[in-house]
Amino acid sequence: MLNKKIGLWDLVFMDVSALFGIRWIAKSTASSFGLGLGAIPSWVLFTFIFFVPCALICAELASTYPRDGGLFEWVKEAYGEKFGFMVSWLNWTAKIFWYTSFLTFLTINVSFAINMPALSENKTFVLILSLAVFWILSFISTKGMTLGKFFTNLGSLGSTVPAILLILLAFAATFIFGRESASVYTIETMTPVLNWDSLGAISTVMFALAGSEITANFVTEMDNPKRDFPRAILIAAAIVSGIYMLGSIAITMILPTDQITASQGILVSLATIARWFGIGTWFIQLVALGITFSMIGAIILYIASPVKMLFGSVKPGIFPESLTKTNAHNVPEKAVYLQAVIVTVIILSIQFIPSVDAIYNVLVTMTALTALFPYALLFLSYIKLRKTRPGEERPYEMVKGNGTAVSIATMSFVVVIIGIVLSASPVMKTFEDNLIYECEMIGGAVIIIAAGLMLWNRFVKRTGFKE
Repeated sequence: MLNKKIGLWDLVFMDVSALFGIRWIAKSTASSFGLGLGAIPSWVLFTFIFFVPCALICAELASTYPRDGGLFEWVKEAYGEKFGFMVSWLNWTAKIFWYTSFLTFLTINVSFAINMPALSENKTFVLILSLAVFWILSFISTKGMTLGKFFTNLGSLGSTVPAILLILLAFAATFIFGRESASVYTIETMTPVLNWDSLGAISTVMFALAGSEITANFVTEMDNPKRDFPRAILIAAAIVSGIYMLGSIAITMILPTDQITASQGILVSLATIARWFGIGTWFIQLVALGITFSMIGAIILYIASPVKMLFGSVKPGIFPESLTKTNAHNVPEKAVYLQAVIVTVIILSIQFIPSVDAIYNVLVTMTALTALFPYALLFLSYIKLRKTRPGEERPYEMVKGNGTAVSIATMSFVVVIIGIVLSASPVMKTFEDNLIYECEMIGGAVIIIAAGLMLWNRFVKRTGFKE
């Protein structure tokens, strides 16, 4: 419980910190696995058809059911313990894929930070460093969050400062020093080309804007949530979509979209513009080091969080007691190490994909696919609660009319389903690679859902539990 009330700008900064990630600028604008110049209007569109409705819906649910648990509590309220468990399960499995894509991006930053960028395309280097970093950070996370907070505080500006530098330097080079832009911006060029690559990238844009459920839990800590929460959401939406949009313009001013890679695009574009201005290699090394510290802190803090949500909030007996037992630091230590084993298996399994950039794109898309499932359950739960409990007291309401609220949530649900479907678009270059990719994407999602249901059904049979 906070002693001090959260103000409007406190929540704005929370939302910006939770939602903005610099790596999504390159991922969205790359011609391969991305939207190209079509990313620029896409950021604005999905801000208003996904992020804003999702944030306001989470705010309403958080104020109506002010209990720890977030998504778990809201889904359980609508559909019971089974679906509450499933949303926790899906949230945890999504984080597993998030770790693997994040680790790939981290190793690429390390290679630039030590001024050996060629290593970023060495699959063996990426594999070994990813595994070493994750196991070390998993061990650290079981000993408490002190060191993790140190890295997080040190690298808290690791995403926003490089993005602002990218925007300022690119615009200065083009509009002050007259350097010709690498791209031409017209309605035609910024209209997304509808192919498998761009369709698959839509889920990535949505995933980059996900996370509003985190700050929604603070709605009860505000002095005037009915006035300030929606204002904070709209201001944060404008800032985040603005940085994404301006960052997308900036990176495509420096590099044509067919030269932008999702994994290295940000660092390559910053290195390119540094050369234009005669800035030494120390600049890109410093930027890469800052992003690296930021990511290390994020990984440490996120390693234990979804584990604690899944193994701590669901019914006792679903998992063996050895996995739910916490250590002196209140962390389920064995569950953390189980998670590390699973991440290791995933990292080893995707080594069949031909390049580091392709590996990174597959992991990001798999993350987006699994991460969107909980949002589908979130919107369905909101729709049910609004329909079945029209007179319930809601300290904060997205809109007063139940019909309008249900319509907005239905629209967002449809958008999420489209994002999930498009995540499975075949984006590899050959039939053989696409076959492996689709098996990992669709097969992986089916296995994840089936495994969660099997765990629940086994628990019900063993305990005789009834809702």
